[in-house]
Amino acid sequence: MRIVLRLSLALALVAPLGAFVAGCDDGNDDTSDNAGGDSTSGGENGDEGGGRSELEAPPGSREPDEELPDDDLENQPGSDPGDSGGSPGADTGGETAEPESPWGQPETETGAPLPPRRPMNSAARSAYQRGLQAAGQGQNDAARDAFNQALSADSNAFKAAYNLGVLADRAGQDAQAISYYERALRIQPDYERAIEGIARIHLRNGDSSRAVSFVRPLADRWVRNLYVQAVYGDVLVSANRPEEAVEAARRALRRDERFVPAMIVMVKANLRLGRTELAQSILDQAIETNDNFAELHYLRGRMHQEDGALAPALASYNRAIQLEPGYTEARMALGLQLLAAGNYQEALQHFRTASNSAPTIAAVRLALGDAYRATKQWQQAKAEFDRVQEMQPQNAEVHFNLGVMYREAGESFPGLSNIEAYQRAVSEFNRYRELMGPRLPRDDPSATYVEELARLIEREERAIERDRARAQREAERAAREAAEAQAQDGAAEGQ
Repeated sequence: MRIVLRLSLALALVAPLGAFVAGCDDGNDDTSDNAGGDSTSGGENGDEGGGRSELEAPPGSREPDEELPDDDLENQPGSDPGDSGGSPGADTGGETAEPESPWGQPETETGAPLPPRRPMNSAARSAYQRGLQAAGQGQNDAARDAFNQALSADSNAFKAAYNLGVLADRAGQDAQAISYYERALRIQPDYERAIEGIARIHLRNGDSSRAVSFVRPLADRWVRNLYVQAVYGDVLVSANRPEEAVEAARRALRRDERFVPAMIVMVKANLRLGRTELAQSILDQAIETNDNFAELHYLRGRMHQEDGALAPALASYNRAIQLEPGYTEARMALGLQLLAAGNYQEALQHFRTASNSAPTIAAVRLALGDAYRATKQWQQAKAEFDRVQEMQPQNAEVHFNLGVMYREAGESFPGLSNIEAYQRAVSEFNRYRELMGPRLPRDDPSATYVEELARLIEREERAIERDRARAQREAERAAREAAEAQAQDGAAEGQ
């Protein structure tokens, strides 16, 4: 099984979506939804060594790092290797929740049966695998061609349609991405990945009500698909409707009380409700059930960090990344802590990998630019900050970071003198303050920076004036000496 994450990021600059999706089909298609690392690595170029070739997750999401299967057997939809969790559909193989389940009475037999998931034919499967490999090598055009070939070879290849949506999603082409996700849903009406992909775009665009309205009828229709229930729960958390998210998670847990993705929704919803102890208890239970879910360790890291326990937090983030090398949120959280601790090069590597799997997320680009700044790679930092401004023209933070960069770089920034760099820094800090408006704290450090820069500029201007005066004196002295020498030469000639 696989679980696709939500974007919460420590920077909170993108809408959080915790969508959990099945990573497998009906047991016959050997093109595992993972096939090698999903969007977690599609596009990673080896910075962290965890890159694989799979797409199958929208920008900023991550999925477990699994090997391609060696045979034609996959897990049933909703199952997880080593997990007792049931499939998203129908019965759970006799392992129904006991009546005393803390989540309520079991509902295994209720709800409409799920539509079967048909495997790709061999020609489509071959093209699909080529697409995964091309995507893993950053060859997006070749990947797109291969996925289109898969669809041409088999009109039921819903995973190929989905991955075409992922490529468009990563490129920031929202309308085209939604179109491909909808095509995947027309083929496979309960395909949780496509549901999650569309909801993610709505959330990323700040339209949480639309995301909820989109997912709700699908969750009501496909009540046996536990992953769809988890997607719905996570969308509700993102829409700040945690009580409803708890109910959505319980709907899945009444079918399988060991279904970890629903437990994760419960953790996040209870955290949103301020029920920290309950959230911790459910988190511990989920980890005891199956500790191979990277998001569990990410959430534990966040809780450790909020408690000020940084060493355990870093250990949890590292564990999450070990499980899923392309886990953007975990890399961001870990990278930010490393950056704050002065481990600039290591932080830079994490941000570079995150930017490969989430190239259109401004928060990731902002962090990457800051790491380049910290390592004095000024032009690379400027390029990343420029990208952030293109993505979010009203982003205030990027101007603060640019101000810090110009202040630190001074004349080291190519083509600028100290005074020019300082003047640019002042301009950026002023722009930051303008965009922040009433949100600007009274003790915001930008005011101190501007005052310091005014002194630096004044010092530079005095130095320039001294140099100009010195140069003028030297020029006058040279002129006098030349005149005296000319007079002496004239006198010598007169004799």
